[in-house]
Amino acid sequence: MKSSLRAIALGVLLAAPSLSDSAAKVTYSEKTIHYTVSGRTGQEIYAQIARKGPKLTGQRDHKVATTSMTFDVRGIKAGVSGTRCVVTGLDVHIAFIYRIPKWTGKGSASVRKAWAAFEAHLWRHEKRHRDIALEYARRVERDILRLKGDARRECAGMVEQGKRQATSSQAWHERKQASFDASWFGDGGQQFKYDRALISAK
Repeated sequence: MKSSLRAIALGVLLAAPSLSDSAAKVTYSEKTIHYTVSGRTGQEIYAQIARKGPKLTGQRDHKVATTSMTFDVRGIKAGVSGTRCVVTGLDVHIAFIYRIPKWTGKGSASVRKAWAAFEAHLWRHEKRHRDIALEYARRVERDILRLKGDARRECAGMVEQGKRQATSSQAWHERKQASFDASWFGDGGQQFKYDRALISAK
């Protein structure tokens, strides 16, 4: 898993005084990039994964699969309620890119079965990274919607507040993602069961 927080460009648009049409949303897009592996046995397949799998910045070893994510907070709108500026709308968008192996070889029924289980397991893992990121995005959305500004000062400082709120829980997100990986790959973790099953398939 790899995540990145894009340099966020926030703009405050003063809306009409009515706050009845306030809206906020979290959206996301997904893209899958496959790298191909062949081989007739599970051991041959896994050896190619070890050579061709994606790398993370700053790390030398190849990964089996990765999820990259870019967060974009945009479209912040503010309206006046009494003497206060309040946020009436914003968009939080996440772009996910999955890098996943695709087996193009031919093998026995046991190899095909082991590969199918291995691939499905990879997707469960990467989709959980996605779900954690979406939880984080909803936290960002909630925190920004709670912002208040001074209408008498033309909502001065709202952009800066938004920027701070957008990054304030980034450490929480990173801890949550790291904790998930630790539980998945640590002692007794699920991943090695499927690794071993694939490697031993002939």
